[in-house]
Amino acid sequence: MRRVVGMDTEVRLREWTVWIPKLDPNHDGLRIGHVSDVHVGIVTPDQRIRNAVGLLAEASPDLCLLTGDFASRRPAPLARLGRLLTGLPVDSTYFVLGNHDHLVDAEQVTRELEGVGYTHLDNRHRTLNLRGAPLHVIGFDDPVTRRHRPAEAMRGVPELGTRVLLAHQAESVGEVLELGQHVDLCVSGHTHGGQIYVPGMTDALMAKLGLRHLRGLCRYDQHGPWLHVTHGVGAAVSPLRVASRPEVGLLTLRRDRSGVSFRG
Repeated sequence: MRRVVGMDTEVRLREWTVWIPKLDPNHDGLRIGHVSDVHVGIVTPDQRIRNAVGLLAEASPDLCLLTGDFASRRPAPLARLGRLLTGLPVDSTYFVLGNHDHLVDAEQVTRELEGVGYTHLDNRHRTLNLRGAPLHVIGFDDPVTRRHRPAEAMRGVPELGTRVLLAHQAESVGEVLELGQHVDLCVSGHTHGGQIYVPGMTDALMAKLGLRHLRGLCRYDQHGPWLHVTHGVGAAVSPLRVASRPEVGLLTLRRDRSGVSFRG
């Protein structure tokens, strides 16, 4: 792909520390890898996807979460999706689908990822024993294509333990709160960090589309759960990125603070 002057498209690892009150002491220091919006196809170089997986695999997180939009615009590139994303720990990697996956071929995306050992959270949850304490991973399907069922995903989630939600679109966490439920952390993609990000202007335009949380680590609201919204790895239409470099995330959970820190 021709390099566009001023456009940095090399993927990077960004590290965040999330301070969660009442986090189980056994989960203090737990590390979560986050990948989203791979968009395999002609706009996203295959090597960038392999580099993203390599960065995360080298970091050796306790848990890897993939939050949708593996597809781009055509089904043909999906035949190499599993090969490009292989290398993450098969017993602790979970994924949900995004709007592009449903618009292109959700069944093939699912086959490719399950074929390399990753677990699809299709409006459901799994309880894991990590470091001797329960951690609940909860997955929503995509709200844009009306495939998500929050009540179904949250049904039966135990009260005790750390709750982590995978939702392609971060605003979905509001539906968890409407159910009277809670999560400690929600990881999402979909926005590409604005992709062409002009502070203030991009935020205002995206807010008109109902997307208030575009990038980085923030609260859903003043007292709501933490959200991590990644820039993602690829793109579906244009390779151009401004102030929104492709990335994978590494989130470290910490106990009993009310702040957040970042390096990367």
